[in-house]
Amino acid sequence: MREETIAAGDVRLAVQHRRVPAPTGPPVLLIHGMAADHRTWRRTVRALHAAGRDTVTYDERGHGRSDHSPAYLLDELAEDAERVARHVGLETFDVVGHSLGGQAALRLAWRLPDGVRRLVLEEMPPVALEEGQIAETMDLPLTPRRVWLGIKQVVQTPGALSRFDKTMMDSVSPQFQPDPAWWERLSATPQETLVISGGPRDFLRPEYLRLVADALPRGEYVELRGGHTVHRESSAAFARAVLDFLR
Repeated sequence: MREETIAAGDVRLAVQHRRVPAPTGPPVLLIHGMAADHRTWRRTVRALHAAGRDTVTYDERGHGRSDHSPAYLLDELAEDAERVARHVGLETFDVVGHSLGGQAALRLAWRLPDGVRRLVLEEMPPVALEEGQIAETMDLPLTPRRVWLGIKQVVQTPGALSRFDKTMMDSVSPQFQPDPAWWERLSATPQETLVISGGPRDFLRPEYLRLVADALPRGEYVELRGGHTVHRESSAAFARAVLDFLR
């Protein structure tokens, strides 16, 4: 595995590039969600390697060993992802994004329509269609399950939450206000795209993720168990769904 720090505009990003001896398909870039870091993908990366795929992970700005930033624009996160892809020499590749990382992955696909081959959006919060939809979609009450998952994340990836720039939440939230242009651009996304929902148990309501899949010209929808972090709570099912789609 090759680990390095690269410059991305005004910040430095910690990047990990893992190669397999004989690749069987394009490399895969994985983009984590808010308050996590690259380590959240450990099981998925092992599954991809076993299937013969090179992988690239990194800590998004404001996370892990990457620098913090004065503000966090979604398009800026996509620009960071493009810098990572170009730095490690990715030409044709697949992208997997979780939650906020899904927004970065989608925007990366828009930026590089000839580079991103296939796209997986796991529990990606969509931009609102109408006023009031954000709260209805994402603001669920604090439940014992959500508390347990938070504690579990701290145990599994110690340091991720402590290194996370908490100001990011205030910076990102306004960017999910109703924006018809986002949905218009979504409907012109050229890549085959798999939208993964973790079911109705946590955070994002599946019907809104199905709307995203239906709006995509080449979108597919699958609902798995696991709540918001499907790749960790249902790692085997997630890996199967992703590998079947990326083949």
